[in-house]
Amino acid sequence: MPPPREHTSRTKRSVQLVAGLGSMVAPFLVASMVVAAPTIGADLGAEVALLPWLTAAFFLVAASLLIPFGRVADLKGSKKVFTAGMFVYLASAAVCALAPDMGSLIIGRALTGAGAAMVFGTSIALLGLAFPQHERGKAIGINVTFMFAGFTLGLVAGGFITFYLSWRLLFLIAAAVAGATMVLLRSQVKGECELARSKDLDPGGMALYCVSLLLLFYGISEITRPLGPYALIAGVASLVALVAWERRQPHPIIGRSVSRNHVFILAVATNILFQAGAFAVPFLLSLHYQFITGLDARTAGIALLVPQVLMTIMGTVSGRLTARTGNRAITALGAVINVAGLVVLLTLNEGTSLETTLAALALIGTGTGLFAPAVVNWALEAIAREDYGVASAVTETARLTGMTLSNVIVILLFTFLLGGSAVGPGSEADFLAAVRACSLAFIALTLLSMVPGVLKRKGWPEAGRGEKVSTRRLP
Repeated sequence: MPPPREHTSRTKRSVQLVAGLGSMVAPFLVASMVVAAPTIGADLGAEVALLPWLTAAFFLVAASLLIPFGRVADLKGSKKVFTAGMFVYLASAAVCALAPDMGSLIIGRALTGAGAAMVFGTSIALLGLAFPQHERGKAIGINVTFMFAGFTLGLVAGGFITFYLSWRLLFLIAAAVAGATMVLLRSQVKGECELARSKDLDPGGMALYCVSLLLLFYGISEITRPLGPYALIAGVASLVALVAWERRQPHPIIGRSVSRNHVFILAVATNILFQAGAFAVPFLLSLHYQFITGLDARTAGIALLVPQVLMTIMGTVSGRLTARTGNRAITALGAVINVAGLVVLLTLNEGTSLETTLAALALIGTGTGLFAPAVVNWALEAIAREDYGVASAVTETARLTGMTLSNVIVILLFTFLLGGSAVGPGSEADFLAAVRACSLAFIALTLLSMVPGVLKRKGWPEAGRGEKVSTRRLP
């Protein structure tokens, strides 16, 4: 089998830029919501327990739709699905910018999650198709750097724009970036990629998958409310039905070459556990800075830049290190560094210095920056090219699932320890206890994320050996 055709340098640069800009939008909005959440809650009259839903709604929908859209991308083309995601970003920005209450804003954030489901998996798939294996680690590292840069800019904009102007303008900025990305995509990236050998969709499996994930995560996050347990039971039943359905399908939503690849599964498990133990930390410290320390949204946003700057730097470093030491070693190193940062947060109290919290954020930023590109490259190296769309979607679903779980942990512990009350005079001790409880849970999850990396059986493949298939490639 001849190797895949090498793309021109111009095509690679164009794909890298389009994928990077598209990947910036959702992190920008997530970060800006982290900083602006207290102000949004005050403007819209929402209780503190609803604030995590500004990010949780996004991740619930994105995680449930990534794999179905990944499969569609394999069949119909990654570029088509990516473009559709940009259109959804524009629509969701309008809904959020005009939201009259918290419910409407949460619906808009859920719509943003649908757009992200179209963009996240296809951006990685486009890079995997445009860059050969020896360049892929660096390309993925650069793309992850774009994502971290989006998060960093979101923290800055979330603080300053919320403080000086209005949080509603944040969504107009996201719309502008989405529009610019669409122009570049249509003018600079020609052709399309349809790699799947089979052209059969599995609509029944897609529907069951979406319903089961939505019900499971909604049920977990609302377990203390009347509908929570019923949603959780329905989610488990839907998941059982999905497994039974997929076993009978000749072309399941996740192909057997992916679902039975042990190396890929270990990378996915590692990603879920790590993200569950890392993602919500900036949100917790944003609340700590504004509710306990007394910083305004602008200053809190500046403080939260520390981990994002380090993630941006370490993302490119990780891409180079994996070529020398291997993906598993770098993911384990990232986890160890994150645990060190979380241990610092266990000492959090009303008198904790700003320097102490910044040190914790610096450690977590360094660890996450090393981990993220390495775990994506670890997963894709085990998969054949014709499965890149769905495999990239599974990888991103793992990341978003872990982030969703991180939010769910915060929601559950805040609900148990704070109830529906706002954080204010007299409730500081309960708030700090909730933060320390979250930190303990995050430490346990991060330590567990190191386990899959050391599991290896004789005969397990390290990279996919896919055959070359007929495709209309990028020029």
